[in-house]
Amino acid sequence: MLEQEIKLIVDSQEILDSIIQCELLQPHLKVKLEPSKYVAQYHDTSNRDFTRLYSSLRSRMEGELMRATFKEKGSIVDGFSQHLELHAVIDDWLQTPSMLPEGSLKRRVLQIVDEHDLLETIVTVEMVRTVLELNISNTKIECAADRGYIFANQKSVQLFEFELELKHGNLQPMRQLAEELKNYFSLSWSNKTKLALGMELWNT
Repeated sequence: MLEQEIKLIVDSQEILDSIIQCELLQPHLKVKLEPSKYVAQYHDTSNRDFTRLYSSLRSRMEGELMRATFKEKGSIVDGFSQHLELHAVIDDWLQTPSMLPEGSLKRRVLQIVDEHDLLETIVTVEMVRTVLELNISNTKIECAADRGYIFANQKSVQLFEFELELKHGNLQPMRQLAEELKNYFSLSWSNKTKLALGMELWNT
């Protein structure tokens, strides 16, 4: 499926909390979920097969659910991100591709690596996510307010981020809302994924 989202950099926990409660979101709010802990591990082989293709393979614990995600090379321009991605529910952190359940995700991964190749964890993300589901003019938007840390190469960087993901409908209402949030809270577009931020720690 095609993931379309807009990422905004937030400077502090206080601003992130203000965004969640702000008057720009409240008229459109349909569901607000309780904050939940997410832990993600981004994997690659010793040959960095996924990195060379600008793709990624991730295991993530989302509350009580564990999920694997494979993302193809995509683009991020002025915070707007597009990636083709595949998901599958898994039972444990991935150590080899053979642990993936049968299906489209596993078939795609095995086009790149062997099912018995050892997977290393190159970047870890630990965060608390608050999910808001909005409906604007029949456009469904899932917002995620993330706070936590990104770890790689025995280093870490703090994370405050607000994401808007299009679930159904037109891009324009989501783009307009993101622009309004950016201006109201003096935010910045994020042109880097969490994985890309982690990989920067390898080069510093």
